[in-house]
Amino acid sequence: MQQTVLMLHSSLSSGRQWQSLKLALKAQYQVLNPDLLGYGSNTEKYPRPMQLADEAKKLWPLLDGKAAGSVILVGHSFGGALALHMARTRPELFKAVLVFEPVAFHLFKSTDPALYQQVQQLSQQMLNVSPKDAAELFIDYWQGDEYFNHLPDVMQQKLTAQVGKVAADFEALSGEPATLIDYATAIHSPVLLLSGEQSQLSAQRLAVMLAGALPCVEFQTVKTGHMGPVTDAALVNALLLKFIQCLQV
Repeated sequence: MQQTVLMLHSSLSSGRQWQSLKLALKAQYQVLNPDLLGYGSNTEKYPRPMQLADEAKKLWPLLDGKAAGSVILVGHSFGGALALHMARTRPELFKAVLVFEPVAFHLFKSTDPALYQQVQQLSQQMLNVSPKDAAELFIDYWQGDEYFNHLPDVMQQKLTAQVGKVAADFEALSGEPATLIDYATAIHSPVLLLSGEQSQLSAQRLAVMLAGALPCVEFQTVKTGHMGPVTDAALVNALLLKFIQCLQV
């Protein structure tokens, strides 16, 4: 039985984020790295306010007919939170879940109101400025001050063109109706949870919270930032590949 790897990218990215990992896996697996709503070549409309279930609704058809325990789920940031939603919703389908800093911001509502407010302020600031300034706010939050301004003009333009979807992503991440107990109760497949040592406190805190709750988790920190799967793909992919290979033993 051929197994499937479904890879979910971060906000302001596309399925191409996972291209090198796809090339490393495609000889043994069916690899799916779709563009999520509003990103890459996916111009399909999305509801507002948006929920993770709305995003997942467009992905479930990719897994029609897959046997129980035949899908490996990989996700980064927004894609990581979406992966947890999918694993919680249909846990029997997934052999394993590999996530790099899933930004499940809804978990802060009851556990860390200050960090929840920080994220909400960023989201609100982005709504009150131009698209280019919104892209700059978002990128610099994750990558550090002035990072956006040092990107090539063509990259700045690409990010600016798709930044509108980020507000919907924040809605979905903040409004997910799930608790740590919900994730821990539903997800019993092996989980690899990675966190960047140079990342924002919000992402690191969520990773630690989830690592402490999930029943079958391997937690590792990586010498990179929140965008490590993009900026340090070789480093992150090596860890993902090693975990996937160990699943076959």
